[in-house]
Amino acid sequence: MARSTRYITGTSVPLRITDPIGNHRSRHVRMLTGNVEEWSMAVVRKWAVLFDLDGTLVDTAPLWRAAFTALIGRRQAVPAGALDGLRGLTALEAVRTVHRRLGWSEADPTNDTAWVERFVRRRHLDGMARWDGFGLCLVADLRRHGVPVGLVTSSSREIVNVLLTHNDVPQFDTIVCGDDVTRAKPAPDPYLLGAHRLQFPPSRCVVVEDSPTGVSSAIAAGCPVVMVGDGSPVAPGRRLADLTVALLSAAAPPGSPDREPR
Repeated sequence: MARSTRYITGTSVPLRITDPIGNHRSRHVRMLTGNVEEWSMAVVRKWAVLFDLDGTLVDTAPLWRAAFTALIGRRQAVPAGALDGLRGLTALEAVRTVHRRLGWSEADPTNDTAWVERFVRRRHLDGMARWDGFGLCLVADLRRHGVPVGLVTSSSREIVNVLLTHNDVPQFDTIVCGDDVTRAKPAPDPYLLGAHRLQFPPSRCVVVEDSPTGVSSAIAAGCPVVMVGDGSPVAPGRRLADLTVALLSAAAPPGSPDREPR
């Protein structure tokens, strides 16, 4: 489609559209107000979105913190700073970090990881973790625009499967869990796998993340990143409620290949 910056009001515009899977079709679009270029980039350009889960689409941080507090409390008092910087890690890496900090050289990280995950899974089954309503709406909007959407999380598939049993769970085109890769976040592997499964180059997969660990993973994979939460250096305090299809589309750089080479 030719680039245009015309503003239109109440006009029926004939457009030839290439949808995200390469099909062409013509349609007339009624636009009350708006920039044709902005609309076309949001709807026509081929791109995808990969969402983080914990802390981004679901507020699970209090559950994981409670689990690790309980784990430590079984053996000793919880020292200051023991749980800092765990966000975005797999349960196993978080357990190993706690073991190193507390000098638990004799503790079995595999057993402690299983204990922590059982704790969190029970809370999920009790409905204590809720999907973010704005996140659900955003995923639905992306899908209505034909944008492929994936989920990339450090949580195990067992934990994710419990969350997916909740009502009104969004549909994802692919789900990458922490146990799907050898190297979890902050390594690039999870987002590289997500982009590969969607058959898009990483540069066309916009990542929505809330943790420095996840952001590092996405950047290492070559994905553009939109960070939400108080940790964002660009827009501190930006929430999922502030994100739109057009904003995420603008994060995908122009001129990149539309599809991953086969």
